[in-house]
Amino acid sequence: MVDIKEIDSLFDEESRKQNKTPVRNDISEHTKRVRLAKLILPSFAAVLVALLLIFPSLQNNGKEFLLDVTLPKKGELEKLHVEQTVLNITDKKNRVNNFTADNIDETEPGSKLIKLKNPDGVMPSSDLDWFNVKSPTGYYNQKTNVLTLTDNVEIYYSQGMSVNVPDVTYDFTTNIAKSDKPVKAQGEAGDLTSEAFEMNTDTGVITFKGKTFIKLREDSLKGMN
Repeated sequence: MVDIKEIDSLFDEESRKQNKTPVRNDISEHTKRVRLAKLILPSFAAVLVALLLIFPSLQNNGKEFLLDVTLPKKGELEKLHVEQTVLNITDKKNRVNNFTADNIDETEPGSKLIKLKNPDGVMPSSDLDWFNVKSPTGYYNQKTNVLTLTDNVEIYYSQGMSVNVPDVTYDFTTNIAKSDKPVKAQGEAGDLTSEAFEMNTDTGVITFKGKTFIKLREDSLKGMN
């Protein structure tokens, strides 16, 4: 005879197996999703906070995203640039020539050619005499130790003479200043125009070259009698 209780127990056990398996799978899938969410959500929140800190414009308008960055041009970082400075240049006698300038800029990286804006300098000639020179633009070559002043140069000699010339070069190795451009000079004795000039700051002697015209004042001639 077949035992009905045994048959019922078999069905009950089979039913329990079928019911328990899906429940375990559901729990497992749910656990995986929760764990994944715990990993993803904090990371997403951190990224969002970082974006809001870096780009405040995102807080104002989610439709706009503007990033305006001006990158330095090639070579700008390597160039020398100084504002409101003093440039000291030593000549062959170890005398210090002091120049002030609004700006000094190296023309090319490593070129040693410096551009000066509004250079204004005092150049000693002797223990008592000196020259004051200034111009809108100047260039100093550190390799050759030569200063070039341009754009209407003004020179004042401490003994009472002023000179105006379009441009002039000064060699600190020889202490010679010269220009092949028309020059005008004014002094206590009179006025002078010439085609060129050369000046030796060691001796204080100025030599005018080419056609030279001198206009003496009457008072200066009286003193010679």
